[in-house]
Amino acid sequence: DDLVVFILKWFQKYPIFKFRDLYFGGTSYAGHFVPNLAYTLLQCNTESKSLRFNVKGVVLGDPLLRYKLDILAEYELYASKGMIPKKLYKQILKHFNGNDEDNYYDNPTQWSEAFQQAMNKAEMIAFNVSSVVEAKQRQFDLFRTPCDGKFEDLYSGKEVTKIINEVDMCIPLRADFYFTLPEVQKAFHGNRTNLSYQYTGCFEKSGLNYSLADKHIDMLPILKQILEQSVPITIFSGEDDGAVPMIGTLRHVKKLANDMNFNLTKNEAWNHENKEGGWLYKFGDSLTFMSVKGANHHVPFSKPSQALYIFTN
Repeated sequence: DDLVVFILKWFQKYPIFKFRDLYFGGTSYAGHFVPNLAYTLLQCNTESKSLRFNVKGVVLGDPLLRYKLDILAEYELYASKGMIPKKLYKQILKHFNGNDEDNYYDNPTQWSEAFQQAMNKAEMIAFNVSSVVEAKQRQFDLFRTPCDGKFEDLYSGKEVTKIINEVDMCIPLRADFYFTLPEVQKAFHGNRTNLSYQYTGCFEKSGLNYSLADKHIDMLPILKQILEQSVPITIFSGEDDGAVPMIGTLRHVKKLANDMNFNLTKNEAWNHENKEGGWLYKFGDSLTFMSVKGANHHVPFSKPSQALYIFTN
């Protein structure tokens, strides 16, 4: 609702944008709010004659679509790569009784303490760490460790560098530092009240939290309604993402294609600038899934040129 209000007021202030094509994209939890926004604007088109939104496409990166099954896919991924014992995975699988692709429901699941302990144990074993908090920090990239630099180092002029397999793992830290610079805040017309503390991402200190009920909603029905209005959807996943694993997301896409009676029209490797990109599946004319080799949960961070290629296409 907030995004709809924003875009309407944007059009009021800058009417030149009213007639532009609209493409919606986002990663991770945007698997919920991006499709909902696109669908809401499509609904507005049927209810209003005065304003039409030219919704032309939706792109989702490593999206959270079916929470419980995405959680299960984490442990399936760890087991398939030998990061946890198969016995432990089977123990976790037993607790997911009744949760499958065709029998999914939206009600939040209350997991037992024993089951939660099994999941915590699996995460710590998978990343060879001693705390669940550290394990969850490592989920976003299976093979690269998070940045261990400090904001203060950047502030004092020290360079914070952690490059692993051509990926700068300190980009989030650099972003916080960048938005704290007074000249940057002035250029963005931000921090007009001259708050003294540094900029941080909205999830860290503002109390902005996920809605547990919303997180459990099955997003496939909304995606289906978008496709039914001839709006193409592209979904991509980093193959090294342990937070919302590719194996689960691809399964959701295949189910969506099956529900829409879309045939598989492409099943091939894709490349970009002589670099290995990943694998591409196309269903019908409007549903595409692309994996990105060597990419983590944040594909534009870890594989920027491949991400740009996906957006451009």
